[in-house]
Amino acid sequence: MQPAGDPLERIERELAVIVRRAQRVGRHGDGLTLPLDRATYWMLGRLHGEGPMRLSDLAGCVQLDTSTVSRQVAAAVQAGLIQREADQVDGRAHRLRITSRGEELLMAAKAARRQVFRQVLDEWPPEDQQWFASLLERFNAGLAQRFDEGGTAHTIPIQNRGNVDS
Repeated sequence: MQPAGDPLERIERELAVIVRRAQRVGRHGDGLTLPLDRATYWMLGRLHGEGPMRLSDLAGCVQLDTSTVSRQVAAAVQAGLIQREADQVDGRAHRLRITSRGEELLMAAKAARRQVFRQVLDEWPPEDQQWFASLLERFNAGLAQRFDEGGTAHTIPIQNRGNVDS
């Protein structure tokens, strides 16, 4: 049986709850305080996935002011998680690269986060896990297009599944 109420109201409410809980997972993983704050986790993940990039490109990924990201990068450089290197194309510029220490902490944080998600989702049938992942990808792609983030938008065909409680 589906809960009563306007679907948009339910979605908005549940997204607010999931964001709050995801932040808690990001800070505490499997009961341990993780060494990376949200901004550092995101920066390291971006550099790990896309490779070295200029500060302005990193800031552009989330549409934040370069000065804001610059402060976050400076702290990560001081902590030994990111290093600056000369840009091969423009010797006056620098590119940011994740260090081996940064990669190690990123992987540990990802593992801790996934462990929490695994514990919750292990009780779900595999087809529900796939369906949930597809819906999240589709929703995020729609948000990316709506806000013109220019990132890789996942276009995933979704068939009408009907009652997801089955």
